[in-house]
Amino acid sequence: MKNLRPETLGMLQRIEALSGRPVEFKPDSSLTLRATLQLARNGAPSHVLRYRPTNEPLDYWVAYQAGYLLRLLELPPAERFDFAGTGTAPSQVEELLSTGQPQADGDRSTLEQFAEMTAHWALLNLRSYAIGMRIDQWLAGDHPELRSLQAAGIRSMQQENLLLLSKRMGRMSIPVPLLGPVAAYALFADRLLGQTSYAIPYRAAGVLELGAELLAILDKLPVEPARDRDLVDAWAAAIGMTGWYAWIPYKP
Repeated sequence: MKNLRPETLGMLQRIEALSGRPVEFKPDSSLTLRATLQLARNGAPSHVLRYRPTNEPLDYWVAYQAGYLLRLLELPPAERFDFAGTGTAPSQVEELLSTGQPQADGDRSTLEQFAEMTAHWALLNLRSYAIGMRIDQWLAGDHPELRSLQAAGIRSMQQENLLLLSKRMGRMSIPVPLLGPVAAYALFADRLLGQTSYAIPYRAAGVLELGAELLAILDKLPVEPARDRDLVDAWAAAIGMTGWYAWIPYKP
């Protein structure tokens, strides 16, 4: 990948040094995200950084993705764990939808599909936003040269998250508790950037109080990577997602 800043390349080099595996760059115009960084597992020869070709700087997106790997790889090998669903999440979401939202006859035929889609999204957000806020704190504190790119990236993600508030399948919508992480992220972004606008829509959606609770948990726990699992577990307990996932030892 061309035109990455030396600081961003240094993060990738740090990943290579910690893992003993190179980072492979792959352009991918089908990506919905700007960049993803797949950790080498089960004997894979390299980590894979996929990025959507663009003329805009990708440093923030690459640095953000690199942060997840660095927080894992900087731990002792015995303390490295992957996050994996247990398979119970879709049925839990079905129960939330069945008991918390009125459904038309047509909704019942799509309940399982919507529950599975929502469960996948909720598990992804639980981990990614909890740890992602730690990464944004690190980038803001240690890499001020990325500040303007970080602000633009956060703005883009906030705009995308707003679509979740109106996401529907028939009369079904995402259960309010599962919106907690995105509400917490909006509050976090407002605080980080010194504004108040991102959180406003979540008050109307009735999830801002839960978002504030999750942000308070983030603030209370130590920032070290060794406490990332504790952070995710505490968020899961507050949302009602305990048991939806497990921590599996990472196998390089």
